[in-house]
Amino acid sequence: MKNNYLIQALFAMFLIAIALPVSAGDIGTEHCLTDDELEARQPNDRAALEGIEVGSIFWDVTIGDPKLLLGRLGVIDQTYRDMVRQNVTPKMILAFRGGSVRLLASDLSGHSEESRPEVQNLQRRLQQMMELPGVRMEACYIAMRRVPLEPEGLIRGIETVNNTFLSAMGYGQRGFVSLPIH
Repeated sequence: MKNNYLIQALFAMFLIAIALPVSAGDIGTEHCLTDDELEARQPNDRAALEGIEVGSIFWDVTIGDPKLLLGRLGVIDQTYRDMVRQNVTPKMILAFRGGSVRLLASDLSGHSEESRPEVQNLQRRLQQMMELPGVRMEACYIAMRRVPLEPEGLIRGIETVNNTFLSAMGYGQRGFVSLPIH
């Protein structure tokens, strides 16, 4: 009885396979697109970006969970790449305040053993993003004093500012749009 079901299943798969003719031209065509063809298929932001040459964003970062923040960094990175793809020059400030400054410490002894790999992964991602043209990262010294964390204890490339609320105000008056990452 079991053999009958096996034979019937194999025969059904055979019928399905021969009923779906596929030519060589049909296989993987979406993976063989030129850059221009791929660009034409991808949604764009023309209406919002009309006349914009530089995209200035102030990311107000307060997330203290490394896994959650890593996910948000993926969106920030995609925003950067979308601007470049659509011929807008990115200028981004990532300003860390509140609990997020704990994640910027080069000494990971303040983190649990379980969370250290996630924090290291986050810090590697931050280092990669800092290498992108037009990206600056800063940490609020008011928040750092509460950790406590001194400027020399930050990972490489993060600048210390006294007060990121003043950063938000100053960059805002220079045309940066403030977007919360909470």
